[in-house]
Amino acid sequence: MLTSTYLLSTDKRLRTHVIGILVALMVAAGSMAYEVRPGDTLTAIAASHGVTVKAILEANDIANPDLIRAGQSIVIPGKDGEPSKVHVVAAGETLGQIAARYGSNAAAVAATNELSNPNLIRIGQKLKIPGASGSTSTGGGGDSATFHVVRAGETLAGIASRYGVTVEKLAEANGITDPSRIYIGTRLSLTGQSFVADSTDGGSATSHTVQAGDTLGSIARRYGVDVNELARTNGISNPNRIQIGQKLTISGGGWVCPVAGASYVNDWGFPRSGERFHQGTDLMAPRGTEVLAPVGGQIKLVTGTVGGLQFYLSGDDGVTYIGTHMEAFGRSGRVEAGQVIGYVGDTGNARGGPPHLHFEMHPEDGEAVNPYPTLQKAGC
Repeated sequence: MLTSTYLLSTDKRLRTHVIGILVALMVAAGSMAYEVRPGDTLTAIAASHGVTVKAILEANDIANPDLIRAGQSIVIPGKDGEPSKVHVVAAGETLGQIAARYGSNAAAVAATNELSNPNLIRIGQKLKIPGASGSTSTGGGGDSATFHVVRAGETLAGIASRYGVTVEKLAEANGITDPSRIYIGTRLSLTGQSFVADSTDGGSATSHTVQAGDTLGSIARRYGVDVNELARTNGISNPNRIQIGQKLTISGGGWVCPVAGASYVNDWGFPRSGERFHQGTDLMAPRGTEVLAPVGGQIKLVTGTVGGLQFYLSGDDGVTYIGTHMEAFGRSGRVEAGQVIGYVGDTGNARGGPPHLHFEMHPEDGEAVNPYPTLQKAGC
């Protein structure tokens, strides 16, 4: 008679064998296997391979996107099973730039083309781009790439003309407010859409519970409202007299700036180490500056080797907000807009650099979008 222990062991071996077959079939169908490295996140892995986090979760039956471990092998699904794209190397191009242009990375392109030295590519060489769709690209006008890495001497107008899009469309897709200013090495999205959080329109009301050290003026600045209007809304005759624990109604406060008074630029797409590109906005502020929940929602606090002390806010507006490199944690669980969820720092791989909050936005828990337009509209 078979024991329950034997049956469980057999079932486990069978599941492992089936998963192995499925992985092999997926790789053969245009997907690829990737070994998780220390510090990796699913967001970064997805971005570097030009796929969505959701696609990786479904391909690997991962329930919790935050629980991946170094050494784990995961399947990177192909883009609808389409064949690789071919790119003909043009003068001045590097493997990293070519890979980024198609939403891939240098390591994947090097492996696909069996390049022993990724730094040695030649003009006119044909490279297969794993997981990319479309016909052969010569690097000239009219090709169907999804990204372009800015090179010396290029202008936004010239790039737009090359790909058959308008300057306005290209600027909007990348949150560019000054089309005359682009930076060498920046990865521009050719097909993306500008996104602005709905709650930046204001009109809704939220509440704030007075804490020690609060003043009516500091509360008004935090929520971007007029101090006199705040006093009138709450029937306060003397703005200098508010009490700890008192609940104030914030009318039309809308979306709250995550770091009040922070300095920042549109650094979306700026190059980073390891063939990566910036997928957020760095909000520069003194160490210990309060980090506030931009909207109400559910907060999860995470510690990682790359992002250091991080928050993941599942916002009531359908956007997932991520902040990294904090010095200390604040409130967790259910939060309301404007509540303190952390403090600016330099933890993780930002250690030793200027204190800042790396801030990301993921609508519907999907791919990252440029936070710059939302920050600008909210008056941050």
